[in-house]
Amino acid sequence: MIFCDKVVKWRLYEYVSPLERHSITEWRNGLKTAARKADLDTFLRIQVKIRDWVAPSVKPLSGKRWKGLFELRWKSDGVPHRIGGYFAAPDEFVMLIGFTHNANKYDPSEALEKTILQRKRQIQNGEASLSEYKVIFGQ
Repeated sequence: MIFCDKVVKWRLYEYVSPLERHSITEWRNGLKTAARKADLDTFLRIQVKIRDWVAPSVKPLSGKRWKGLFELRWKSDGVPHRIGGYFAAPDEFVMLIGFTHNANKYDPSEALEKTILQRKRQIQNGEASLSEYKVIFGQ
């Protein structure tokens, strides 16, 4: 059982491209249904209040190339949704890309093969930046 506190324990950051595009905000806005947006908001609202992130909500990506990268995991409309990223500090998570994963297919298709690695490298090289992601806590 996961216990959720009322106090925010995590800070979330999102990748910002060299053209100032906010990756997770734009991905959220492009989700197909209002239910998927609401499920993402609810998932993140709960996650930021949980002290210890554990499976199945978060799992490391497997494979040598993805060492140190993780995915946040939830389902919406029966579809597995993911946010790939890494821990920048014990209470900070950097979100690099949002994607869906169904029947061994990713959308976008190069989410893990190319994009997540490229974005992490761009941040490390100073070619891209981060912005604090504002979790939606309701009206």
